[in-house]
Amino acid sequence: AAKISPEMAASSPPEQDPPHEPPPAEAEAAAPPARRTRPPRACSRPLAPPAPPPRRPGPGRPRKIAEEEREEAEPDAPQCRVVTPLVAEPADPGELPRWRLRCMWELASVLNFLQVFRPLLNIAVEFTAEELEDAILVPNGTLEYLHVPLLRSIPPVARMSMADGKWVTVLCRKLKDWWHLVAEGNLPIVASHGAEIETYKELEPATRLMILKAICDIRCEQEDVRIFVDSCLKKGYHLRDFCKERIGGDSHGISYWYDEDPILGHRLYREIRQVEYVKEQTRKSKRKGFLGVPVVSYQWETVATNFVEFEAAAEKLFSSSNRTEVSLGKKLKLNYLPEMEKTHKKKEKLLKKQQREALLLNSYLTFDRFTSGRSHRERKRVTYTFGKLKTKVNTAIN
Repeated sequence: AAKISPEMAASSPPEQDPPHEPPPAEAEAAAPPARRTRPPRACSRPLAPPAPPPRRPGPGRPRKIAEEEREEAEPDAPQCRVVTPLVAEPADPGELPRWRLRCMWELASVLNFLQVFRPLLNIAVEFTAEELEDAILVPNGTLEYLHVPLLRSIPPVARMSMADGKWVTVLCRKLKDWWHLVAEGNLPIVASHGAEIETYKELEPATRLMILKAICDIRCEQEDVRIFVDSCLKKGYHLRDFCKERIGGDSHGISYWYDEDPILGHRLYREIRQVEYVKEQTRKSKRKGFLGVPVVSYQWETVATNFVEFEAAAEKLFSSSNRTEVSLGKKLKLNYLPEMEKTHKKKEKLLKKQQREALLLNSYLTFDRFTSGRSHRERKRVTYTFGKLKTKVNTAIN
């Protein structure tokens, strides 16, 4: 073989080995697997930015403005508003005691009690609501006719007579045991060896009404009243016959009540509920948004007592700007006034008839309480003796 010189070996490039290629199976095993795309998860989503904190009053935002905005955001306290004035204080001073008496809800409660439990009370005398008002203002026999049956039905049974005003003594003994259960305050009258009879007459009309209301409440606590109510319910009566329901009102604390009775009469009442918030100097009252302590007061009005007053009240309510009052006025005109008008006309005819009879009787009566017959004739006095006949016979014979 020919020899290669060192210069030729240096000048010629070195021989390279052919590259070693792996088999196809090994190449595929060595390659990394392809990465799959995954759906986004809820946890990988970007979170919403947090809500900014409430803005606090800073140096540039006075505290007073912040408190005003908070009070605007809070609901206002319910306010009572009377849209249509229906009752006014009478100008005549003589009518003020009756008007003040009608402004007490206890009078309406007593009248309703007498109406509902009349079959059970055994009250022999019939009287109207106006006559009861007269008796409370100026005590008369009507109070005795009313109190005596009530007191006899309240145990223990009194053994003493109740005539000549002695029912007031029995009344004091009953109230002594029951007053703290049915009323508030001190006992207005106590037994004092007969002096309580005159003391009762000197009481204020409102106090006499409170005593009568207490006696009615005591009478309601007796067992026979419960039996009477149960028997009426079994006979088909409804509970609303014993519990009065209002006939109208609104969401501002105003309610209207209607009471009717063929003997006592018809009456329309209005109840006004007012809520006032009084702030007291306490630690709780210094908190922001504290309205105060609610103080509830009630005002009672007797709107109508006869047909003329009912008609005037219905007209005022019907012409009101408040829809609830308009609805009540329409209800009075359609449901109540027609029947009241019929009753009113019957009473007027009966009253005129009684007046004519009284005038006719007065015209026929004389001072000697004898009827004179015709005005231009004189009645001859009748004699049942034969003196004149004998005189005429003797004169004719002689």
